[in-house]
Amino acid sequence: MAADFTPDAKHGWLDRLDAGYSLIVRTMFYAASLYVGMMMVVIVYYTSFRSLGWDYNDYSFTFIEYGFIYVLMLGCPWMVRQRAHVYIELVTAAIPDRARVILSRAIAATCFLVCLLLAIYTGMQTWQDYNWGQYDELRGQLDIKRWIVIVAMPIGFGFTALEFLRFVFGSSLIHTGEMGVHE
Repeated sequence: MAADFTPDAKHGWLDRLDAGYSLIVRTMFYAASLYVGMMMVVIVYYTSFRSLGWDYNDYSFTFIEYGFIYVLMLGCPWMVRQRAHVYIELVTAAIPDRARVILSRAIAATCFLVCLLLAIYTGMQTWQDYNWGQYDELRGQLDIKRWIVIVAMPIGFGFTALEFLRFVFGSSLIHTGEMGVHE
């Protein structure tokens, strides 16, 4: 069955594209959540063994250390989508609705551009590290390639840029126009 890309197809293909994209963002968030849980287990293992003077796996600390980057980058797009990141509504709540819409979209566009630039830069750095076979200087004795450390950055920044772009052109805004804590 061929995909129907006509405008009167009730956006079926567009809905499927959005559903697939949303699944990717949720999967990244679930992976970040799972990684946090695994980090907690490894922290208990690492500190317990170290405190007792027992031998422990040399990669355990690296798993925790690199995990902070992976968790941040994999969870960030979902946080933006849910408006669960930190932002202040003080200014946007004090201005008229029309100005708030313009300001909110301008802020989202700025965030999109910053994340896009970071995705491009970290993507080029990851590609360069992958091609050159550079090792992480901090963990040189473990033979960990440097691209493994930063590969999550272009992915996370790229998807975060797309999430901010949804607030630039979508029907909802990042800013609600209300001061205080929202649930």
